Amino acid sequence: MKPNALPLPPPLSTEPHPHYFVRECDLVMKGGITSGVIYPLAIVEISKAFRLRSIGGTSAGAIAAAAAAAAEVGRQRAHSGQLPSTHDGFAELAELPAHLGQDAARGGGTKLLALFQPQRGASAVFRLLTGVLGHKGMQLVWAVWLGLLWNYRLPALAGFLVGSLALWSNSSWPVLLTALALGAVCATLGAGLRLAYDLFCVIPDNRFGMCSGMPNGQRQPGEALTVWLAAFYDRLSGEQLLRQQHALPVDRNKPLTFGDLQAHGIDLQMMTTCLTMGRPFRLPFRHDDVVKENRQFYYAEHEFRALFPKEVVDWMVAHQRPLSADEANPKKFAKADFSGLRRLPDPQDLPVVVAVRMSLSFPILLSAIPLYAFDFKAGDPEGTPHRCWFTDGGIGSNFPIHFFDSPIPTRPTFGLDLGVADADADPRVYFPKGNSGGVLVYRRHIAHSGLGRIGGFLGAIAGVAKDWNHEALSHLPGYRDRIGLVRLTGAEGGLNLNMPQRLIGQLTEYGRYAGKEFVRRFGDPALSPGAPVETEMNWENHQRIRLRLLLAATAETLQSLHHARDRMEADAMPYERFFEPGVRGDGSYPWNGRPSVDKLDAQGRHTSQAGLAKWMFGQMLAMARHIEATVQARQPAGNGVNQVDPATGAPRPLPEVKLRPRI
Repeated sequence: MKPNALPLPPPLSTEPHPHYFVRECDLVMKGGITSGVIYPLAIVEISKAFRLRSIGGTSAGAIAAAAAAAAEVGRQRAHSGQLPSTHDGFAELAELPAHLGQDAARGGGTKLLALFQPQRGASAVFRLLTGVLGHKGMQLVWAVWLGLLWNYRLPALAGFLVGSLALWSNSSWPVLLTALALGAVCATLGAGLRLAYDLFCVIPDNRFGMCSGMPNGQRQPGEALTVWLAAFYDRLSGEQLLRQQHALPVDRNKPLTFGDLQAHGIDLQMMTTCLTMGRPFRLPFRHDDVVKENRQFYYAEHEFRALFPKEVVDWMVAHQRPLSADEANPKKFAKADFSGLRRLPDPQDLPVVVAVRMSLSFPILLSAIPLYAFDFKAGDPEGTPHRCWFTDGGIGSNFPIHFFDSPIPTRPTFGLDLGVADADADPRVYFPKGNSGGVLVYRRHIAHSGLGRIGGFLGAIAGVAKDWNHEALSHLPGYRDRIGLVRLTGAEGGLNLNMPQRLIGQLTEYGRYAGKEFVRRFGDPALSPGAPVETEMNWENHQRIRLRLLLAATAETLQSLHHARDRMEADAMPYERFFEPGVRGDGSYPWNGRPSVDKLDAQGRHTSQAGLAKWMFGQMLAMARHIEATVQARQPAGNGVNQVDPATGAPRPLPEVKLRPRI
């Protein structure tokens, strides 16, 4: 074998392959507020064929992801004997849509609407919002005006009385009509001023949201969003049964934590957005040798007691992470003011409901979550930690389909996406029928005339800024074949908090269909009796696509590496110089063991980091040269297609390999 030549792979078997399927899967769900009612039955159907391993989502998708993880850990606990064999969290999850469609305990809508309980001072804004939902055009204008006057009737009445003083005189009809019109204008102005006060003063004081997720004293406390979520996750996972075994009172009220999930091989991740730092974060925050995030954050106990149930905060207080080396150093933070602040628990001790609530902070509807961190850039690390506002994860990534990606997958990662139903002819649940399906992107149509043009234009700008990343990914090969798209009308999901039970039931059936389709395509055919066996859009097809993409993209990357290295060598600055000792000093991030860069042990293995790195770089260059030489040797005459080039015949569009942050 020539130096740097690559070993040939073993010959492939010519035996026919059986129909492949897998028993495990990952799942990612998009945010969409009340659109989340789609997910429960989809999860239940998927759970019949797969063990859920890695689950992620944003906002409402985070709620569903946590529910799926809780039900799966409950199933694994029952299998291991920790819970009774009769425990079935997925069965309770299947009943959730019907539960949300029931009347709330104290009336005033469904239990879905009761999850959102406006805090003191924000009730009028909330009623105005829910009252105008579902209206369009002039109906919307009238609904806003009448809702404004009704929900702010006292300031509206005061404005009307001031504006219609002429009514009390014996004036002519024209004067009286003018006074009535002026009274209506002043009534609108009075109500509008009070609305402005609520929007610019009351809601910011409530952490920029109408609802905190906690009870407001007017409805059933257990129906408030965060309280209900904490109890729901505990029931699905069996945590309510297990925690009675603990000796300490704080542990007998223990919430479901990420450590509980990790103990059973379940990886739950969700997205949040830090407005202060201007970037999204994955939750739970990591703190390991690769990513160090968790130990920079603190929380104010009194603020968290207003945002989370008592037992959740009690657990967090009792399970603060240990002091870091800097925090334990009496000189490092001697002047820092930590009064009222607590250290976040380590990731495994973080309650799941806290991460869900941080992901589910839809602006203005739900309060943002404040954490605290030192601003070292400000040059004052010894002062008071600064408040960092965390809001809805959908601002940064509403459909994190990139979660759990690997160069080649060991199990499929299903994606449940939400789209727009523009026409009745569109299938409400869409899966590509072949590998060429799912390529066409959704077009945002902006009106050519009318008052809606500017709103449509600005809305399209906001949508693209928020969604461009997952929109681009969703149409790539290797992604589009594992994404189910549920299309919704303007009256379905989203901010439609007052959806009736009939509509909730309709949306959940879309989810059921999507879940069954994932099983039909990727699961054991025996679990879909009567359904045609999927011969193209299945697990083996997905594996083949991902392998082809990996090799084609890697070849392109290696060629770029090879050409860049040759250009630097021509300028007498080859990259290999960084593996050698004594080149312009050590600089930043030097490799260890450069003096012994070429030293090998008795088995021919490198004894230094620098030696191994140099060998890796050489192998990458050798691969690049081999690929280039092979492709050039098989280049057909004229404009023929090179049948040896790894990119020939690979799925399109071909992605590229890039270094990106771990978000």
